Amino acid sequence: MSENTQLWNMSYLNEITGGSKEFIIEMIDVFLMQTPGYFEELLEAVQNADWKTVGDVAHKIKPTLAFMGADQAREDMQTVERNARNLENLDGLPSKVNALHEICTLLFAQLKEYKAQLEAE
Repeated sequence: MSENTQLWNMSYLNEITGGSKEFIIEMIDVFLMQTPGYFEELLEAVQNADWKTVGDVAHKIKPTLAFMGADQAREDMQTVERNARNLENLDGLPSKVNALHEICTLLFAQLKEYKAQLEAE
């Protein structure tokens, strides 16, 4: 995936905020404060093969990705949650979670840039 590939879509946030730039910035701030910590929990749980925690944390991350319009990442996180809860395809979960972490690290950077643009307007 190219660094130039936009991983988010603000149409849902624009819709629920009525286009309020201040509220969108606030939602991005909350996402950027919470989600990296959730990923730390998720990575640790995967490393420890703690599948219940993997499912629980993936469940927490999923809606935050939906708010940011990161639909592919949300779908992949849903697969992680389902596999962890059903104890299916566990061998593939570490690589799937690592790939999601890389994508979301890029997403975090893109959202920081977008937030800076909104604040500069």
